Amino acid sequence: MPRERKHPVSVAVSFALVSVAARLVPRAQREEWKQEWRAEIWHCWQFLFHTGEWTRREKLRLLRNTLGAFLDAAWLLASQEAVWDRLRELARSPFSCLAALAGLLLLLTALSSGLPATRELLSHAANGSAGKLLFILLHPEMGGGDKGLPTDLVPAWASHSRFLRGVAAFQLRHRPVSFAGAHPARTLVIDAQPALFDIVGIKPKIGGIPRETGVVLDDAAWRSLTHADPAVVGSKLNVGGAEYGVAAVLPPRFRFLSRQPAIFLIHREITNGRVFAVARLRPGVTQKQLDRELTRIAQDVCYYFLKSQLRFAFQEDMLLAPLSMFGVALLVASLLAAMVFRFRFKYVRLALQPRNRQAAARRALFFAAKAALALACVFVACLEWSRSASSVLLASQDPGNGPFLLWLYILGTMGVLFWALADQRARCRVCLRLLAFPVRIGCPGCLLLDWSGIELFCSEGHGVLHVPHLAPSWDEEPDRWILLDESWQDLFAHSK
Repeated sequence: MPRERKHPVSVAVSFALVSVAARLVPRAQREEWKQEWRAEIWHCWQFLFHTGEWTRREKLRLLRNTLGAFLDAAWLLASQEAVWDRLRELARSPFSCLAALAGLLLLLTALSSGLPATRELLSHAANGSAGKLLFILLHPEMGGGDKGLPTDLVPAWASHSRFLRGVAAFQLRHRPVSFAGAHPARTLVIDAQPALFDIVGIKPKIGGIPRETGVVLDDAAWRSLTHADPAVVGSKLNVGGAEYGVAAVLPPRFRFLSRQPAIFLIHREITNGRVFAVARLRPGVTQKQLDRELTRIAQDVCYYFLKSQLRFAFQEDMLLAPLSMFGVALLVASLLAAMVFRFRFKYVRLALQPRNRQAAARRALFFAAKAALALACVFVACLEWSRSASSVLLASQDPGNGPFLLWLYILGTMGVLFWALADQRARCRVCLRLLAFPVRIGCPGCLLLDWSGIELFCSEGHGVLHVPHLAPSWDEEPDRWILLDESWQDLFAHSK
């Protein structure tokens, strides 16, 4: 009897791939499916070998064709009714709902590169590092929203104010900036006085703050414009067609009103256009006292009559404004949901009874987790979209501090709460699975003594939910949930 030829490496690898793919095939059909694929591979090898066509190209083709076993196994698996039943049951599970919401939150995190705006907001909320740093703007009685201040006001306040520990002027604009002859890039340029860095409390990691004209780069601009050149101090930077010497580079943690790369063009005094003011408030000073003092100085020194026209924006209030907006939106949405879904305190008393307490706590925990994840998705999606890297967080210029974001939050929270409550109503009160097998009962036109609506069953046999189309005249508020005992569960529950 001739000895069986040893299988080549490519054939052995193909047999191994078939064995791995066979794990997807239902157990009852697995062996037959494996034998069929192995026989096909063996006959292909034998035919090519005996005809002299067993070349390297044919070996690679055999391996490639064997990968089709995974598609065949997946198709065979997907065609099984039992598999679809399990998938449907999995989709009804409360854990699938929570996993889907958590996956959506992770997707938002990945798309936004780690939720930078949310992390910035939460870090300030946690440590309160902003202190009493405030920005001063002009909000005239006529002529629209916030505007800049006259340039001579800031030096007058710096010389005569007793309530400010320091004040500096600055301007914001975008200009073409280039380094070492590179193509100009439109960059945020902040014209500022040297005192600005003392007021915000930051020191450079490279170089020093110039007292006269010079350029200071933040970390993002240093990396994007100069490719993090450690010897950048002393080199020239072209800003709007003029050359300026680079004097310092700021540390990575520092952000001034925006996350986009920014350069600071230092001037001893800013004399052109209008300016904004950044200041540090002394402890114990109220906004009313400060407004009275600065208005008096503007009138006595510079002859500006600014009564009720100064606007004060504290940095921590600007950064945390989305939190307060979201709280207002959540309160409004909760009140509307309570009215639409007819919340009644008797349901709370019923849930607090000893026999219902455990089941009610489980339902409340699931609802809280589901709503919290969905609300977190709404919060971070709206915040990251409104406060993008190019946004400027300065009073009315901050897109995260306006009515548009508030309306987005209101619509988002309303959608989440309405969905969460509707989803909760459609779940089993025992296992929290979505109810299934809807059956229409009764005739909508026969409501004198009859009942019309839909009945839904728990697939595990825990109960039946009645959803009336219209309540009959003799029963204004029927108990819609019928709890079934264990003897019914074999009719509905899927085999484990």
